[in-house]
Amino acid sequence: MKNRIDNKTNKSRIHFWDRCFFKRDFFLTDQYERPSIHRLSVTIVIAGDKPFSIRDENNQQKYYQGIILGPSMNNSTVHVIDSETTSFDAFITTPAYWNLMSTLNGKQARSFTPTELLNTQNLCRENFYKELNQEEVTSLFESVVNALCDRNFTKKIDPRIKEVCQLVEEYPADEISINFLAGKINLSESRLRALFKQEMQCVLSLYIRNVAVWKTLPMLAQGLNFTQAAHEAGFHDLSHYSRAVAGFTGGSPSDIHSEEFSLTFGFDTK
Repeated sequence: MKNRIDNKTNKSRIHFWDRCFFKRDFFLTDQYERPSIHRLSVTIVIAGDKPFSIRDENNQQKYYQGIILGPSMNNSTVHVIDSETTSFDAFITTPAYWNLMSTLNGKQARSFTPTELLNTQNLCRENFYKELNQEEVTSLFESVVNALCDRNFTKKIDPRIKEVCQLVEEYPADEISINFLAGKINLSESRLRALFKQEMQCVLSLYIRNVAVWKTLPMLAQGLNFTQAAHEAGFHDLSHYSRAVAGFTGGSPSDIHSEEFSLTFGFDTK
């Protein structure tokens, strides 16, 4: 394995695009723990040569080679030793999120079927040691999702909640309140909270915070610093933004531009 890596690439890589991200990790000697996070997304994790284990919030550990993790599994921990993994993450605003959620059938997570594992591992292995551009990453993601679910699935959402989601996109987070949103769609605050949770399966305040974090990523890719991006997205200050990023990624804003990761939006920022 060492020779294969030396001849090609040995750098972990992360690509962000359209509120999805792709992460390729090398774990040749270390153990990796997926941090406790609060991210409204579905995560796909695919093993390379060796399986990974997941220890959930009940401290139960199981081994997998491929798994789909729903947002309720964000507190789980993934352990990978002497192997590599490919991960994809689809945020709640993407069609892929709802397509993947439909395959969980109300469960918190599910492992791949033998056919799904074979197809997705083949896709990932042939691309793992390549430096992929954004178009190639997007194509790989679509191929993996196609292997796991019915892309014709359509999530039906109450028109009032669709309007709320659009308002969250249009306004900075510091200009949005539950009272403001409720007034826009002629509902009480309590009714809006309940309807939003029923339709989107998450709390509205968490949704607003997550969308705000995603809004900052293309700003950072275009050259804004953390303070500027945080202000534009509606965070009160850099400390507030850092806390939101920690809940979103498990790390700090500086991790987005670390040596191991590269932030991309259809182009490479290097």
